[in-house]
Amino acid sequence: MSNPTTGRRLASLLVVLCLIGAPALVLRMFCVGSSCDDEAASAAPVPFCPLPSDLRRLIVAGFRAGRSPDVMATSGDTASGDTAVVSGAPGLLVGWPWMGASPSGAVPLAFSGPGVPAGSLPPDVGLEDVAPTLAALVGFVPPHPEVRGGRPIPGLRSPASGAAPLAVEIVWKGVGARELGGRWPPATQALIGDGASSLGATVGSLPADPAAILTTIGTGGLPSQHGITGTVLRADQGGVADAWAQDAPESVIATLPDELDHAFDGRAQVGLVATDATDRGLIGDGWYLGSDRDRMIVSAADPVHAVERLMDDGYGADGAPDILGIVLRGPLRTLDGRTAAIIGAVRHEVPRAVVVVTATGTPSAGGDPVGAGGVARAVDRSMGADVIEADAAGGFFLDAEALAETGRSADAVVQALAREIGPDGAPLFSDVYPGFSVAFDRYC
Repeated sequence: MSNPTTGRRLASLLVVLCLIGAPALVLRMFCVGSSCDDEAASAAPVPFCPLPSDLRRLIVAGFRAGRSPDVMATSGDTASGDTAVVSGAPGLLVGWPWMGASPSGAVPLAFSGPGVPAGSLPPDVGLEDVAPTLAALVGFVPPHPEVRGGRPIPGLRSPASGAAPLAVEIVWKGVGARELGGRWPPATQALIGDGASSLGATVGSLPADPAAILTTIGTGGLPSQHGITGTVLRADQGGVADAWAQDAPESVIATLPDELDHAFDGRAQVGLVATDATDRGLIGDGWYLGSDRDRMIVSAADPVHAVERLMDDGYGADGAPDILGIVLRGPLRTLDGRTAAIIGAVRHEVPRAVVVVTATGTPSAGGDPVGAGGVARAVDRSMGADVIEADAAGGFFLDAEALAETGRSADAVVQALAREIGPDGAPLFSDVYPGFSVAFDRYC
């Protein structure tokens, strides 16, 4: 006589095994490129998996289901002459992930202020560590650290120095370590040289879209955690929206400024001098109900004067820690001069302020790139309908209704993208995959 308990256990085991195998089966159904051919399938059983593991890790960190593009792609190795693909972000072009992309996505990062020892930052420091480190420097313990990947950088705060009354974050938009040529620009170096710095901090995710990276700096989490995956997002009610717009989905986790505002009952002053409304992720937008509205100055022609105006409100003057974020854009020489002027103005008013200077990363692989908008139009022509709703760095959002009218699935868009040829006559993309395949990376 059979044992009913054993039978139930066997049935449960079979269900689990089926679920484990299901993602690979689902992904195989998309048959990207020639992956359905027997020979190709054995070498690359699922889309996205053929990419190098370091590159996959960065793309996974930059992906969140329901926010990221429906169809995604990676271009060839631009260092070897392959064509880069770019999408537009406010004031600059952002490169799609490419083969050969640096696993580190190196950016400059420096902390300076009372209690910050002079020296080098640890080699594995990332931009997700900025918010928790600033929290420690202003004497604040954020709640729920488990929802964020970032951790305070050890050894950056001397207990004898006390908590800083003001934290100032200066972020250079569209700049990476590559643009610095191995050294900080002179005026900035003169003012941060007494602190801890690195020219090899990691961005932690791809694509290097400023809206995503600024939110990483602001929250202490990667895009996979905070959900602001780029300048353009899938809206909760369908369609697409610009990051931080009224109809856009909010960050999944609160920024450090939002946490301070909530913990100190609105007494913590928070301000932002920004180049565009999509820079909002550096400070957030009142994540908690009942939060006061932070001051934000967008597209300031003179960001130094804008900072001076905000400082007149008494930042760093009471018992609650304050935060001021500044996003700068322009040639490196201009960034250097404005950064030095801002640090000088802040320290004149609040000598014990702590300052962090960093950047959003190199936005493109360089060369003579192809615009994603042109690629979208080519795909629309091949599909016989306007099936691409919008492009974003790393992929395309699809118009589900237009696609349904063609009688084809998203896989047809994947196949069309795989056939795109660059100016050099070679395939434009090294790999094309449905967005959800990124979520199954652990099965690769």
